[in-house]
Amino acid sequence: MAAERGVQMQAVSAGYYDWGPLRREVHPFARRAVRQLAGGDLLQEHRAARWTNGMVRSADLVVVAEQWMASDFPHGKVVTLRELAGEHGDVPDPYGGNYDVFLECAQMIRRLLDAGWGIISSAGTEGS
Repeated sequence: MAAERGVQMQAVSAGYYDWGPLRREVHPFARRAVRQLAGGDLLQEHRAARWTNGMVRSADLVVVAEQWMASDFPHGKVVTLRELAGEHGDVPDPYGGNYDVFLECAQMIRRLLDAGWGIISSAGTEGS
């Protein structure tokens, strides 16, 4: 998204589970859905990782999928995907669903990120 808008930024994806030495790849349905939406295999190199305190400290903004997750991060630095778009609620985890469920989730995430682009792009610019 940033590259499409000519903006340089780094986004890091992390979750709650520590896979240790295992290199957990993206679910095939997620990869296919993102490929369909983006027109390329953006998740080819992605591997699951657990978030760390260091990641949180260095982040300008932490975006989470579900409201309960926000309490694990510093207030003022965390926002839910739906809050980016001025909405309330969670983005449901598609895991266990069929391809259509993953595609709907990917479309929702894309819509929410597009709607919240102003918040995302201004993160870290306060005081600069």
